[in-house]
Amino acid sequence: MTETVASAPGKLILLGEYAVLEGAPAVVLAVDRHARVTVKHGVSRNRIDAPQAGATDIGFKVTENGTEFATADPALSERLALVGTVLAAARPASSLHIVTDTSDFYDHGAKMGFGSSAALTVAAYAALTARRPSLDRVVELHRAAQHGRGSGCDVAASLNGGVQAYRIRDAVETMALQLPADLHWRCVWTGKSASTTSFIRGLEQAEHRRAAMAALTDSARARVAELGDTAQSWVHAIQEFTIDLQHFARQTALPVFAGGHEELMAIGARVGVVYKPSGAGGGDIGVALSTDGAAMAAFSAALDGAGARLLDPGLDRNGLTLG
Repeated sequence: MTETVASAPGKLILLGEYAVLEGAPAVVLAVDRHARVTVKHGVSRNRIDAPQAGATDIGFKVTENGTEFATADPALSERLALVGTVLAAARPASSLHIVTDTSDFYDHGAKMGFGSSAALTVAAYAALTARRPSLDRVVELHRAAQHGRGSGCDVAASLNGGVQAYRIRDAVETMALQLPADLHWRCVWTGKSASTTSFIRGLEQAEHRRAAMAALTDSARARVAELGDTAQSWVHAIQEFTIDLQHFARQTALPVFAGGHEELMAIGARVGVVYKPSGAGGGDIGVALSTDGAAMAAFSAALDGAGARLLDPGLDRNGLTLG
């Protein structure tokens, strides 16, 4: 019996939400919240334990038509569908015992929005194949599991680690970036989970989608180009993109700044801190940035009565680890 263990980090999007869906760049950093997958080869039968999906000792088989899980519960099958997609792509040659752990991505049972599905895709494929995958491959798998939706920037964070500019046009493109040493940033959990896929579906149906996306993609390109070596350049670029993201939300009627984000932006504005949703919005997590440590301390202190709380994920520089 052999065992392979893989771990992949989550993500925090600093700039480029929604625009990245149309080929504009996004800036994403990897955080030290990890999905872990252990695969034992040569066991007596195929089975999976995925506690966060509610799966204990569930059998499965991989066929030409995909992965079939031995459960009569359609909701459980849906929660295991992502791993099923990866299994079908990996085509394992022997019986497996798979154990997944995405507990880092939850707060008392609520998913926080650090990109657990992307991290799980990367870790699962690496553990099943015992090799480091290409970015194109895992982006393809993640999009397939999401019914063709999503940009893949969270997948890039999980695979590569660090900070990077990401975009997908005819092919995936990434460029490593360096956070300025004097940039103060904190992650905030709103306390409310949101569904990224439902927001993307809403965008697909938005009346003024085309014009709104055109303006936002122009903004993302311009703001990423502004990023320099100074913290001020990052804070200014992210602040300007956030203003444009607010206009986008109004045009499309997407509640990007609902779920506590508007209140957190107001707190930030009072103390000189830029705050924005990280990702699709409507809840989940946000990011606060400043050039001033005292201002960030004031922002942190002001959160006590806002129903939100600071998280302290560090920057993960390694990305996927495989052992």
